[in-house]
Amino acid sequence: MSSQQSYQSVFGKYSGGIEVLKGITGYNPVKQELRLISLETLKSSAEQKNAAVTSAATDLQELRNQRRNMSFRAKDTDTNCIENLIRNIASYIKAELTASNSAYTKVNSIIKKFNPPVEKKVDLKEGEEPKKSKSQSEKSYQSLVGFANDVHTVIAGLGEAYSPSNTNITVASFKTKIDELAALNAAVVKAENSYSTAVQERNEIYNGEVGINSIMSSIKNYLASLEGGKNNPGYIAFVNAIK
Repeated sequence: MSSQQSYQSVFGKYSGGIEVLKGITGYNPVKQELRLISLETLKSSAEQKNAAVTSAATDLQELRNQRRNMSFRAKDTDTNCIENLIRNIASYIKAELTASNSAYTKVNSIIKKFNPPVEKKVDLKEGEEPKKSKSQSEKSYQSLVGFANDVHTVIAGLGEAYSPSNTNITVASFKTKIDELAALNAAVVKAENSYSTAVQERNEIYNGEVGINSIMSSIKNYLASLEGGKNNPGYIAFVNAIK
């Protein structure tokens, strides 16, 4: 299983199977994890793990979208994303101090080093899960913080010679934006860890040694041991419920 939809499908079948078991008089296993009360507990845990993955996936994708909009230029990006601000800074320095100024040369060289990741805004559909982030994509966002800090050092060093009317590219405002991106990078890493943990815990509930898939197989074996074997009504009803 690779998506929330797949897990929800198994969850639905398992839930239906439990309802079938409630109507089978001969279903009275000694094994604790096969008893109805344990099956209901497992069902509740699975439901919680499914919800945890959905919540973690949504949080992660929202942070990724927010970071993308804050960082690099794109069709639907923030006008005052870091890349645009750095380009605005370069334009201001070029206008006020000329293209031959060392500050402009430095900022322009930094712009040429940008490596925007190929990403699009993603709105997760129901049951959909975010794709794993590519290491190169993460490096691009981390690098942008470093590049932006270099630009900040340049403009801070210009002193009174740097006095733009665009308040978004003042020394103080630009530094605030850099700090926001750094914090967002950290938030994305944390959200990715939370999502990964939620997925692992969900996988254990379904595919672990005493997970739902294993339990359903054991239930089938138990029902096959009843009178009539695999032809008894209880076995047939359960198998049909979990198909």
